[in-house]
Amino acid sequence: MSSNLAVLLQQIISSPLRAVIDAQEESAKATLDFIASTMEKKAGKLVPKAVNVGYTQAYIDPDTGELKTEDLTLSVPLVTMVPIPYISVDEVEIEFDAKIVAVRPEKKVVQLYAIYAPRSSSRVDLSGEMHVKIRARRADVPEGVARMLTALANSLGVKGEE
Repeated sequence: MSSNLAVLLQQIISSPLRAVIDAQEESAKATLDFIASTMEKKAGKLVPKAVNVGYTQAYIDPDTGELKTEDLTLSVPLVTMVPIPYISVDEVEIEFDAKIVAVRPEKKVVQLYAIYAPRSSSRVDLSGEMHVKIRARRADVPEGVARMLTALANSLGVKGEE
């Protein structure tokens, strides 16, 4: 394939933008996959996997004043214990030079064909350049995920050993 193959200018512009959108989609799928990995099916429902921590609670019996102990288990949903991977592209800066090499008028539209043009230099180079700068950050989780985490955190259960 020739390095100076002319394509529609709109494709030169939209291809890097589409790649950013695809990356956002991949990130969202990775988040969903992660959340699903912290769940399990029980009785036809998806429920959070839990970490059960056993411990002994000391307390003073109010009736006798004696120090007593009770074995308890704390059940904590795994999804509330680890950070959920959620990354958002904050800003994309795409910079390139394009050289218009053909014009084709079509019904009410003019199609422009271009090639990536090299930055000016003393040598001839038809390979063109593109400078891409992407700022990604760990974003706040979506409202639905935040509400689910709050509900799960509020449902932490402590059970006595029987």
